[in-house]
Amino acid sequence: MTNMNTNQEERTQKSERYNPPMSRVTYANTPATLDQETLRSIHGVRVVTAVEEGMGVNALPGGIYGFTYSPALPNAPLWAARRYRSYETHKLANGEVFVIGFADVETVAKVESTAGGQTVRIHPEPDPSANVLVKIPYSRISHHRQYAAPNQHGFTVTLQSSK
Repeated sequence: MTNMNTNQEERTQKSERYNPPMSRVTYANTPATLDQETLRSIHGVRVVTAVEEGMGVNALPGGIYGFTYSPALPNAPLWAARRYRSYETHKLANGEVFVIGFADVETVAKVESTAGGQTVRIHPEPDPSANVLVKIPYSRISHHRQYAAPNQHGFTVTLQSSK
């Protein structure tokens, strides 16, 4: 019996050396920047309520904002809590929808230009290479991927000319 227990202990020790116990991965959520808070005020939006959470932006009333992993989709579900690398989306009182992100100065200039056919990459949170707030109206988006993966480095979108 002692020999069996010893063998089991040895197997457990070997297993732990080769397969250490996994820890749970947690991500720090980035708080809103002062620029985001200011833009929310300018846009006149409030965070989605518990009743509204999970609904597509197309089905929500104007004057709201929330966070999504599906930026630029007409029916992107919005959530009240910001999660790791989720994108902020605003729906203004007039129904106009914007995806909010961060980019470098050159990208912001492309977004602010009225020219179409430009492909830009925005990020959900500021980082050293993309720290300028940018807002892209859904009406300017001509092509994009259907989702943004949390481990993806930004969200790429092609813009059409603004009217």
